[in-house]
Amino acid sequence: MAASSSLGRTLARRVALGVRRVDQAVGRLAGGRRILVEARTPLNLAVIRPVLDRLRSDPRIRLQFTGSDRADLRAAFEELGVAGSVIGRDEATWTRFDLYVNTDPWEAVALRRVSRQLNFFHGVAGKYDLDCPADLPLGFDRYDAVAFPNGRRRDSYVEAGIVPADRARLIGYPKIDVLANGRDGPRHEARLGLDPARPTVIFAPTFSHASALNHAGEAIIEALLAGGCNVIAKLHDRALDPDPRYTGGVNWPERLGRYAGPHFLLAASGDSTPFVLASDVMVTDHSSIGFEFCVLDRPLVVYDAPGLVETARINPEKVALLRSAAAVVGDAAALADAVREALVSPRTRAEQRARAASGVFYQPGGATARALQLVYELIELPAAAVETAADARAA
Repeated sequence: MAASSSLGRTLARRVALGVRRVDQAVGRLAGGRRILVEARTPLNLAVIRPVLDRLRSDPRIRLQFTGSDRADLRAAFEELGVAGSVIGRDEATWTRFDLYVNTDPWEAVALRRVSRQLNFFHGVAGKYDLDCPADLPLGFDRYDAVAFPNGRRRDSYVEAGIVPADRARLIGYPKIDVLANGRDGPRHEARLGLDPARPTVIFAPTFSHASALNHAGEAIIEALLAGGCNVIAKLHDRALDPDPRYTGGVNWPERLGRYAGPHFLLAASGDSTPFVLASDVMVTDHSSIGFEFCVLDRPLVVYDAPGLVETARINPEKVALLRSAAAVVGDAAALADAVREALVSPRTRAEQRARAASGVFYQPGGATARALQLVYELIELPAAAVETAADARAA
């Protein structure tokens, strides 16, 4: 009886595989390809936006998007210009796709008619055990390729048996290519409505109930404003989520609204890039955006929030790496002094910033091109002749 049951399951799998192959072959008769991108938060889109922008310019590819029904995610789809291409998760389950892409493996949509699946990482800070999540139910076995931001993380996943070596692809982090390729451009403060006569500091805390935002957010903002700086508050997506599981019941937009004016901006977009480019100094506790700022090679200050490392389960090596590239402070008075010193001597710790950036990002500046190459490989199309920023600078 057991043997016949096993034979039945084997036959069923073979039939399902055959049906899927026919389904994909029929779908490709027109020559085009369909790609589904899933996002849980706006950050998920920002991480691979350079890749999406280039894929959208290829007439052979139809991009569609799905995600949870959140106001901030709907706004992010609008900002990206793809609101008309968003479908519900239930519809996505039974729609044929040549490739599925996400940057967050938690609660990934179930798909019945997809050929290949690809995962990117949406952070590099080593929080919540993600440097090697051997005990987390993330389902990496469903992906045909996993695009790693650095070799250290790739090696740890392969050695732990989480991702097979032939599926672990070293790509880098597309989001930071614009920072690595030196696009400084004109000053961004005026475009953001800030006073261009003042230096600008971006306050970018991580997500945690033990973050610097929760511990001393308003004191940090007030110290920076009192020091004669513009302040951009770039909060983590989850800190803006109305769900009290993430915010602890604090309405941060309402609470920080009292600072609104020509010297303060609460960043509304999930893509931090324009706000980072507008900033002379960053203040963070421990976050991927801190490493991104190291790529831009501008001064970094780490505000030491008590209990954050333990609460957010941060890899101690990543804590040490980021802090080696920053001034570390523990109160508002020391913060004001550190920012003043950073503005006077912005080249201090430049070597340490370069070391921190190279430690978490594989070959910054070329990740978008490598990611595109991988995507076209998975959908079995010749790569489109789309010039990246790195290509343009090398020409």
